[in-house]
Amino acid sequence: MKGGYLQYNGKFLKESDLLFSGGDLFRLGVGLHESFRAENNEILFAEEVYEHLNQAARAINLPLPEGFDIFGVQFRRDVSRLLNKNKLYLAARVVVHLFAGSNGTDILMSAEELPRGFFPLSANGLLLNIFTDETKAIGKLGNCEPGSRYIWMVAANTAAAMSRHNMIICNSDNFPCEVIGGSFAIIRESTITFPSAESGGYQATIVAQVANAARQCGFEPVFRENIGSEELLEADELFLMDNCLGIQKVLGLEERRFYSIKTEAIARKFTELATEYRKSRML
Repeated sequence: MKGGYLQYNGKFLKESDLLFSGGDLFRLGVGLHESFRAENNEILFAEEVYEHLNQAARAINLPLPEGFDIFGVQFRRDVSRLLNKNKLYLAARVVVHLFAGSNGTDILMSAEELPRGFFPLSANGLLLNIFTDETKAIGKLGNCEPGSRYIWMVAANTAAAMSRHNMIICNSDNFPCEVIGGSFAIIRESTITFPSAESGGYQATIVAQVANAARQCGFEPVFRENIGSEELLEADELFLMDNCLGIQKVLGLEERRFYSIKTEAIARKFTELATEYRKSRML
């Protein structure tokens, strides 16, 4: 049977084990929580993932756990051990929690199975709306999960009420900067535009590799902090980026409907890059 085990500070525990008491709720709530994709016991694009964890920890003034080395060797080894223990030998979502412990920073990891295929592209497109109830403050926390956690919760409730799959979230300058749990990109002719770090939006760890895939498909990647809502509605295509699911096609935003021909080409190239990355780790 697959699954059933967590890893807490390098030690394995059953998911049914009692780990925390009520007094632990505060320290658990002020840490960070990130998810990433693994294939064949290796986090894909591990360098970007590890750097993202480092940046997020620094943003909330959380010291890195003991054993976190500059190259992330111990982190990757622990992920591999967790996946083996859970018999998740193919594709998996790895969830990482970092939070203050009694002697430094604790790390708790879990894993669950995903459809295999190195970020396979879903056949179905998503329906989105622009979230207008709240905007996101621009600051040093904006690019990582702690800076988006609560607006994601509110936006997710609104999406469910509107029967939408996700929501475009705007920053305090009213420029779209992220979506619930990830980021987005728009395609207009031969240009693909991403929200920049300066937009204050969450920076999915796969963005650099998606931009690389787009470049290899003949598109010019551009990063901007002032993408307008009207640009999304006027784009040829729009897609989302999720650390675990990869590129997600968008069928519609508000009343606008999109094709996904260019998105699919970029997604195929992105899958090739992810596959090549994993093969390079096997040499």
